[in-house]
Amino acid sequence: MKSRVLEEAASLLYWTMLAACTVGPGTVVTCARAGAEFDLQLIWALLFASLLAYTLQEGTARLTIVSGKSLGQCLRVKYRNRAKIYGTAVICWFVAVAVFVGNTLYESNNWAGGIDAVLAMPGTSPCPEGGALNSTDVSKPCLMPGAMTGLRVGSCLAYAIVVLALLYWDKTDKLGILLGMVMMMMVTLFLIVVIQMGSQGKVDGVGLLWGLLPNLPAKTETSADPADIIISLVGTTSIGFNLFLGGAMAEGKQIGGAQRGIAFSTGSALSVSVLILIVGAGAGGASDGSFKIGQLVPVIEEQLGQAGVVVFALGFIAAALSSMLTVPLGAALAADSVFSEEAGKGKMRIGADNPNFQITDEEGTVTTEKMAEGDVEGQEGKKLPRWIYLGIMFVMVTIATTVIAANADRSLVILIAQVFNGCLLPFFSICLLLCLNDPQFMGSSPQKGWANIFLVISVTITLFLASNVILGKIFSVLDCSTVGLRLVLALGIGLATITSLCLATDLGRQVVRTLRSC
Repeated sequence: MKSRVLEEAASLLYWTMLAACTVGPGTVVTCARAGAEFDLQLIWALLFASLLAYTLQEGTARLTIVSGKSLGQCLRVKYRNRAKIYGTAVICWFVAVAVFVGNTLYESNNWAGGIDAVLAMPGTSPCPEGGALNSTDVSKPCLMPGAMTGLRVGSCLAYAIVVLALLYWDKTDKLGILLGMVMMMMVTLFLIVVIQMGSQGKVDGVGLLWGLLPNLPAKTETSADPADIIISLVGTTSIGFNLFLGGAMAEGKQIGGAQRGIAFSTGSALSVSVLILIVGAGAGGASDGSFKIGQLVPVIEEQLGQAGVVVFALGFIAAALSSMLTVPLGAALAADSVFSEEAGKGKMRIGADNPNFQITDEEGTVTTEKMAEGDVEGQEGKKLPRWIYLGIMFVMVTIATTVIAANADRSLVILIAQVFNGCLLPFFSICLLLCLNDPQFMGSSPQKGWANIFLVISVTITLFLASNVILGKIFSVLDCSTVGLRLVLALGIGLATITSLCLATDLGRQVVRTLRSC
């Protein structure tokens, strides 16, 4: 009994890597900004994003366990007879480019959060114009503009050196445990701050309950567009490249253990995100309309003193550094999965417990073959060259370092990264939905009807949210601010897209078949 409990605990801890990848600097900034600008009204968005994250991550894990292939490999097999570029299906190129661009923005987001974390340390705040002598509180140390520039550029270069060295030597796992422990200190800190705020009556319990109901708060003169913040919360919680990471983590695992681990991971990320949002609500919005992570520092200092600020800054640095390592690695793994070929040109296991192979030839003909002696399960053929694999990560790190060292607006960088990736999420979700309903991958353990319905609804909602953001940008250019019309059009686009997908592909028939089987 004791060994079984330890086994289960180890399994849960294994899957918390997904939570560690989710709770990065973008999560801290986006959730804090949502609380500061809209109080507790957007907690429902975090709840939905977490349910969506579980649905997608559980789906990609099940796809890998049953089919023996990652999502990228399934797409390569599924569309091997469609239009190609250099021998690879166009959709695989699109996936690789989308992940690369989205993760490059995420990496810039990580660098922005990493610099904000450094500037949250005591003594690193900028001096007022005219220098420290004109400050109302000369006892607090501050940095002159030249020193601020040196600290920012130096920190960016230091991050780049550490990240590139660890990625090149493949030592990211050595640092992962330590960074995770430091980050948990920050999570504990947020919990203590929220508990103390609650004891002082600074947490609105009624507002917390109302925040669980879906709503679209009104935009104020000093806030971001609420649609941008909502899609940002979805984008920072349900991360597209986690579909590829989750699939890799599921290799050799059992479905039940994977489901429990992913549920624990997403629940942990949800708890942390809500705590950060509550602390952000206590900080309030800035009068000039800009949001800086430094707005949280006074709240933390009021509750826990300077020691709390140091713990927050160190935890924030750890969160940034762990995300700096996993984001380029995730992009390289995604490219590797869609461009690499397995031995046998389409040889794949029929099911998790089936010792046979399915072979797909160049014409798309599928045959079944017994596993012969000498066949190695998971044997790989042509792989992505290492120089391309490393080059992808090097380019992403270089772009992020350059953008943030050049003093780009860090809050804007984080917002753009989250919005862009939130808009990409429907595409990745559709790819997963199509593969999960393909008998050649899931023949031995097809989708359940209820799982299909929930996944279709989730994909439709992501289409609605992404369409709402895009329409908002178009309406702002046209100087049209009719929120009701925008929401109706966004809903129509979402429903029309998923309906067209069901009619144009085999998806509709497969969904109906799984419902009848129930």
